[in-house]
Amino acid sequence: MLLFLAVLAVQILLPLALIIGHAVVRPASAPGLWLRTVSLLGLCGLLATVGFWAFPPWWTPHLLVFLALLATWRATRLLRRHGPHPGRWRRRGEYAVSAVLLALVLLALPGVMGGRQVPPDAIDIAFPLEPGRYLVMNGGNHPLLNAHFMTLNDPALADYRGQSFAVDLIGIDRIGWRAVTPLGTEDPADYLIFGKRVLAPCDGTVIHAVSDRPDLPVPQLDTVDRGGNELMIDCGEVKLYLAHLRQGSLLVDIGDMVTTGMAVAEVGNSGHSGEPHLHIHVQRGTDPEAPLRGEPLPVTFDGIVPLKNARLVRMFRE
Repeated sequence: MLLFLAVLAVQILLPLALIIGHAVVRPASAPGLWLRTVSLLGLCGLLATVGFWAFPPWWTPHLLVFLALLATWRATRLLRRHGPHPGRWRRRGEYAVSAVLLALVLLALPGVMGGRQVPPDAIDIAFPLEPGRYLVMNGGNHPLLNAHFMTLNDPALADYRGQSFAVDLIGIDRIGWRAVTPLGTEDPADYLIFGKRVLAPCDGTVIHAVSDRPDLPVPQLDTVDRGGNELMIDCGEVKLYLAHLRQGSLLVDIGDMVTTGMAVAEVGNSGHSGEPHLHIHVQRGTDPEAPLRGEPLPVTFDGIVPLKNARLVRMFRE
């Protein structure tokens, strides 16, 4: 609930309050109007890129941009009809608020843009799910885009370093909802991705498999067995890891050979999973005592870069 309220405040209430203020507060100057507009659109663009858009859905930031442009049109009319507001403090406040917003956007911009670049060592694999509509919840090379990236250089998280470029996927419908109700429920079966078939993204041999962990109510987390039901495939030069699978759904076991596109399990909500989703990452090397202690490698799905908030519709390899 606290996470939901925080997301609601930062991603919806804050930009809406700024948009309403932009529309109804008479500009103190033409440069002030320009600065207000640029900073507001920049904030909306930043939220669209780094925000958590499982709820509200992915199209919400596009609506915010439209409302911001509409507010700019109204503010421009106010300026032309009544002229600049004469108050000195109004002008200073206008500049101050806009400058703070713009500074936040500019500070985040280098990391966000850099995190969206595809590293030259990216490994291309097949999409790991049956055809459908999916949303990338974590994906990219910066903490603002990918929570897993924080494991890259933290010695305390060395046992999990192999997941630094991991991708998290959820399922969505045509409207953008990821569950039977917009806010979700405690029952993992109510989420669209729950039970979706997981497909082998590469040819290889199963070297690690767990299938007996329970699927937990949302948002309960297993802080001990973080991967829950999981699968690791030796794809030759790299190891591929799939986590949070459905209890009892694994169709393969250690030593089995798999081929690209072969069904190997179903998506569940086991382990350290706030809600049903598929975790996937590729690493070079592994450790029997810490399977995720490998060299992390970024991935692409059939040539497509899975960046945060990207929609992947009916992905498949011919």
